[in-house]
Amino acid sequence: MKNRLPLTTLNTWHPLESLSSEFEVIPFRDRKKKHIPTLNRKLFNTLEKYGAWVNSQWPFLVHKLVEVGMRKRNLSFKEVHKCNIENTLRWISYHSDAVTGCINVTHLCIEIGKEIGVSSSTISVIMKELVIMGLLYEPEHSGQSIQDILHDGRLPRTLCTTPLFYEMFGINQNELDRLRSIEIKRREIEYAKRQEKYDAEIALKTYCHSNILRVWEYRHTQSTSSYKIKLADMAPMTRLAYISRKLLERIKAKEWSISTEKDNITKMANNLLRRMGLSVKKSEFAPPIP
Repeated sequence: MKNRLPLTTLNTWHPLESLSSEFEVIPFRDRKKKHIPTLNRKLFNTLEKYGAWVNSQWPFLVHKLVEVGMRKRNLSFKEVHKCNIENTLRWISYHSDAVTGCINVTHLCIEIGKEIGVSSSTISVIMKELVIMGLLYEPEHSGQSIQDILHDGRLPRTLCTTPLFYEMFGINQNELDRLRSIEIKRREIEYAKRQEKYDAEIALKTYCHSNILRVWEYRHTQSTSSYKIKLADMAPMTRLAYISRKLLERIKAKEWSISTEKDNITKMANNLLRRMGLSVKKSEFAPPIP
């Protein structure tokens, strides 16, 4: 059995001597637990076989980082950082949605941190670099704006791969469209069995909205959260009215296609409160919600 080297010794710059197959973000035994679309499988296998640094476009992409001040003009990465970028790309190639290219940034930070032993701040830098390079972008319905990435703010909770991301690994636009059409047909059949219709745009919106709710839950359901303490001190109906009003403002500001009927907003607000253990019982719904 060949001994594995520490990740810090991985040198993936040479196109023919990449050791990337030695370091797998997802263990082989775990890959069969999840259906992997053809597109993702081709991406992952390309990275496993050749590594990330075989494409001649990398110097041009790194130059974009120089232009925004994230890299020195020597156009080089430290070997450790190159290793971390490659493992991040490998994780994205395996976990990204084959149709929309969507990834869960929060999930990525947790998984990558465990697998390759890097901090969330390092992942934050890598994700900003990939966005500036044009390999990732933030969809319209994400929880944060692209400015947060460029100005060192909080990471958005939803990012998607761009056509350039696939081109880097030998998948041109025509092949990308072909492979995605295969996956779309598979999903349409799967959804038809449930008497539903698959729509990639709706799926992406739903994914973004779900991530926003997860962020809300994480930030505000902690026992030490000042927001939770503030809500706990309110009367039940005042609490529900407050959350309903904030939700309505958020939906209108983002122009989401979500029903703003009172019953729907009230239900959404109470679901969020339920995650905090502060939901309002139906028996307490007597007074009308303002």
